[in-house]
Amino acid sequence: MPVNSDYTPWQKVSRILSFLLHPVFLPSLLFAWIYFLNPELFYGFSAKQKGLQFISVAYISLTFPILTVLLLWKLKFIESIHMHELKERYGVLIASMLFYFWVFWVFHKQFQSHLLIQTLLGGVFMTTVLVFLASILYKISMHTAGWSSAMTFAGVLAFHHLPYSLLLLIVTVLLAGLIGSARLNLKAHTMQEVYSGYMAGLTGMLLSYFIVPHI
Repeated sequence: MPVNSDYTPWQKVSRILSFLLHPVFLPSLLFAWIYFLNPELFYGFSAKQKGLQFISVAYISLTFPILTVLLLWKLKFIESIHMHELKERYGVLIASMLFYFWVFWVFHKQFQSHLLIQTLLGGVFMTTVLVFLASILYKISMHTAGWSSAMTFAGVLAFHHLPYSLLLLIVTVLLAGLIGSARLNLKAHTMQEVYSGYMAGLTGMLLSYFIVPHI
């Protein structure tokens, strides 16, 4: 987002929130949450295997998308790493879908992880697919899609009565609302784009929850 000295204090805070709460961090953050606070989901895996899973998620879902954005920017396929224009999103979203499906498939086939872990990674992939499809028509909010997906996953954990899941649900609800307000305050999105982002995240994670057990 370009620097503008005319930003109000709240808009400056919104810029910071938009960076700190960027959806690219969410898969790694949510995986870290269950890694440290819900170790029962990793039953049967050694400490080394669990560490490898953590590294795999962070490496594939965080490093690769960021490198893709930087590469496209350096090659001048996109004008800004913030991707203000709708057409700038397509290459990044297509690459991200591939990366997210890859990490889901590794956990599904190779690690044969707990279904809730597969649900998380499958939900990230399906949410990205829905965001890409919506982006063909309009500039849906990727921030609210990501945080709605996180909020829905927290609800799934709470439904299964996992430890600390209610705390995660409260935190994600608050942050999902905060990021939506921040994006509107910056005029980065219309109300429709923000709320459709919420719907995409909710739908993507629920689809994963109901589909993954049957794959």
